[in-house]
Amino acid sequence: MNTTPSTSETPARLSYTVLGGPRWDRVRRHPYPLTILVLGRGDRLFKAELLKDLLGRSLGEILWVEGSETSLDVEPLSREFPQVRFLLVTDRSTPGDRVNIGIDEARAPLVMVLWSDTRLAAFPAADVGLLEKSGVLCTVPVARTAKEEPIPTWQAPLWRKRRFSMAYHVPRTDGQRVLFPFDYCGLYHRLKFAQTGGFDAAVLNPYWQKLDFGLRCFLWGERLLGSLKIGVSYTGLPPEENATPDEGYKKVWLKNLAVRTRREMGVLPSFRALDYMLHSDMGPMVAVKEFRAAQRWVHRHRFRFRRDPRELVDGWERS
Repeated sequence: MNTTPSTSETPARLSYTVLGGPRWDRVRRHPYPLTILVLGRGDRLFKAELLKDLLGRSLGEILWVEGSETSLDVEPLSREFPQVRFLLVTDRSTPGDRVNIGIDEARAPLVMVLWSDTRLAAFPAADVGLLEKSGVLCTVPVARTAKEEPIPTWQAPLWRKRRFSMAYHVPRTDGQRVLFPFDYCGLYHRLKFAQTGGFDAAVLNPYWQKLDFGLRCFLWGERLLGSLKIGVSYTGLPPEENATPDEGYKKVWLKNLAVRTRREMGVLPSFRALDYMLHSDMGPMVAVKEFRAAQRWVHRHRFRFRRDPRELVDGWERS
């Protein structure tokens, strides 16, 4: 499964080590109805508590992905919890990289992603089959603080002074459209996630990486919906977003915000190259090279585009 929709012509594949876990039943395509994918973060104490809680629920397969920065926790945890499969990413990676790897390794059609410093406060286990058939690419949960206070983590796109922007709000209605999964937490449809390319490894800032993913999903005709039935609570403070424009923002602009639909296909108009050159912090030669690379990427996926950003925001505001 290719989950690297990079503007790079030759995206690098990250290496990782697998520890523990049950043997794979290769007779059945999906030996589990659900995979719980945990991304390691924080100290080991909370990690062990979370695993005990998840194993006690018997929801399905548990897959744990650790980055190289916290790799010392993996071996003792794998001995303490032999039922859990641990993936140790040995290369430097972003959270999106680790989600890509985990969903690729999952042995279930649906994958619930959360962090080791969160708790799965609510999950409708009886509705797993219906959630798979719904065709929703990502179902975004309600997030709460350690004091059970709701966090404004659902977003809606809008125009502010003719610029693309977002408004965050506290979840109130089940089935609302959500632009991207806050902190990567959500219930992902494994096949649809693969078909849309997953998180872009070339976007290093998590904020822009998630926005790039969400925009691409909606521009390509997929759905990300919020659910009041799924809840995630944080044991500490939720992470702060860094929305400072950087290299990631440039990729978001090139592959999403600057795209227009013409004759039922997506195009990155050549006249947008001048805008990019004027606002890029690189020289004109580098800017033109980056623009052309993005233009090739958009052309390669031109028939996947169902709408452009203007149509997305206008339709969102009318609904």
